[in-house]
Amino acid sequence: MPSLFNLLYTNQKLRLGFTLAAIYVPARIYINVNEYSFLIVQKKLPLWFMELLVTVIFFTLWIYVIDWIQRKLTGEEQLFELRFINQLIALIAAMFLATVFNSFFHIFWNWMESTFYPDMIRPSQGREALLVKRRSNNGITVLALMGAYYLSIKNQVQERLKQVNINSERLEKENIRANLLALKSQVSPHFLFNNLSVLSSLVETNREKSVEFLRRLSAAYRYILEQADNEQIKLSAELDFLETYMYLLNTRFENKIQLQVNLDQAEINRIYIVPLTLQLLVENAVKHNRMSVENPLIIRIYIENEVLVVSNLLQKRNLEGATTGLGLNNIRDRYRLSINKEVKVIQDHSIFKVEIPLMYESPHH
Repeated sequence: MPSLFNLLYTNQKLRLGFTLAAIYVPARIYINVNEYSFLIVQKKLPLWFMELLVTVIFFTLWIYVIDWIQRKLTGEEQLFELRFINQLIALIAAMFLATVFNSFFHIFWNWMESTFYPDMIRPSQGREALLVKRRSNNGITVLALMGAYYLSIKNQVQERLKQVNINSERLEKENIRANLLALKSQVSPHFLFNNLSVLSSLVETNREKSVEFLRRLSAAYRYILEQADNEQIKLSAELDFLETYMYLLNTRFENKIQLQVNLDQAEINRIYIVPLTLQLLVENAVKHNRMSVENPLIIRIYIENEVLVVSNLLQKRNLEGATTGLGLNNIRDRYRLSINKEVKVIQDHSIFKVEIPLMYESPHH
């Protein structure tokens, strides 16, 4: 049997009903009790606790009814509109329930007093005083019920807005995942085709090197297929893959590309990164820049001002057709959704660099 504390902790409606009752009951006691003494408080305290329990049940049932009616009127996916007619109906219902509740509670309270304290002297009150108390009790009950009505609406709106945000984020993630799949469908066949062409040449000219090239190609291709769907991995794992990827590139381009990694080993083991970030940036640099043995393409990776920087000197070459920018956009989107930080792309007449926000601990650890 769950305790009241556990029920209050797990049931939002019961918690709201208890909060309202905890405010309502002291106000009701203040209206109905004419004088206070230690003996009166001692004798009536159990009855007041009983009153609190009955009131919690009453308010909680009211909140459940309100919530059920709102969902029937608006549907599960729409936000409730606070229309005048709905408020008027709620007010009329609250006035009716307040009258019924207070009539019932008057009978219930007299029964408890006569049952548990038959010898207690009850002060007589005039008709006018009783009428004032009855109106006062009805008034604060109506106010409490309307307060529950508005708080219930507020909670439901917040709940549905939260669900809208969750659905929106899910759709955005699915869109980014779809873009990533499109990116992989472009990268993988293109990547495989280029490297198979290199491999076919190596098989004819250098059998030993072709075996090593095939091993590296297999490892790189497996990494692209397996890690692309993950949200974060350690920078050290991405750099290990990048070493394999650079071996394939330099075999293909005959050592016309230089990678300069200036990172502390301790930092490498602490930093997390979105998979394929470095590979996509290196591929982007290779795609857009000229290179030769005399003037190699130099790509630098380092940390500066709390960001991971990937940069290269601009040696632009003319490309046939417009570029899609799919790789850079996918990196931006994945970092924004993963840690809500922006990837910055900076370019001037001589240098192109991308600044990646650092993640020192995986959000899923």
